[in-house]
Amino acid sequence: MFYLLLAIVCSGSIALIFKYSESKECNRALVTTFNYLTATVISAIALAKSGLNVPASFDGIMSKTMANFAGTLTPEGSFGASILLGIITGFLFFIGFVVYQKSINECGPSISGMFGKMGILVPMIFSIFLWNEMPSAIKWVGIVLSFPSILIINVNPTNFKESDFKPILIILFVFYGCADFMNKVFQKYALVEYKNFFLLIVFISATIFSLGMLFKNRKEGFNLTSCLVGIGVGIPNMFSSFFLIDALKTLEAAVVYPIFSAGGIVFIMFMSYIIFKERLSKKEKLAAALTIVSMAIVNI
Repeated sequence: MFYLLLAIVCSGSIALIFKYSESKECNRALVTTFNYLTATVISAIALAKSGLNVPASFDGIMSKTMANFAGTLTPEGSFGASILLGIITGFLFFIGFVVYQKSINECGPSISGMFGKMGILVPMIFSIFLWNEMPSAIKWVGIVLSFPSILIINVNPTNFKESDFKPILIILFVFYGCADFMNKVFQKYALVEYKNFFLLIVFISATIFSLGMLFKNRKEGFNLTSCLVGIGVGIPNMFSSFFLIDALKTLEAAVVYPIFSAGGIVFIMFMSYIIFKERLSKKEKLAAALTIVSMAIVNI
């Protein structure tokens, strides 16, 4: 649970930095690029400190990588799996961001936020059916209690109209869910000592994809504030994935993902109250109470 709490703090910090930058005129493409670039640098530093066991020979590396996915974990297979999964995850991270921005423009932030958060159902369901990671009965109580807090915060019934629902919301749900799921896939099919290498590949890939978006939006110009916001986001972004993988080693995915999502919401609320002096509404207090209770229950 300690690593899960650290992941929650890091994830919530990202949202707080974006909240602080709302009043600034930021180039989103520039923010995204510097976010992933910063995460790449930190991942590289972490890898340099931990070291990397590079295969002496790359002969048969593909077959050894596939053997990892069959359950036979080897250093050579983990090296290959880290590259393969890292590229896929980096792509999903980037596409998820692009789809989220488009969804906000088409459907509004409330319903987009809800579908993005509910993407946690993807790794939950796959983990249960693929690897039989079935939580205990008492943990299911905590899991069920965490979902209302996500819905309470992200949905305003008075603003929700049937016309707000569009196909892009399903795309957002799938991409966000799959991006989250890839951390679990790595944890399942690669040796843990390759975690820093995996994250380095993830953020290098995301940086390359975001550079394409930056080039496309080059007319928006260079903005120092956008760069600083991107750097500020990149630090907790990297550590959020870093600690999430550690949390998945000790807890079932069906426990980790809903608590990670709901806990992040509560952290953002409390820090907004402290930093931005925002008063908590009744529904926010209810969501916070449900989340705290759910976190206590899953630790029983």
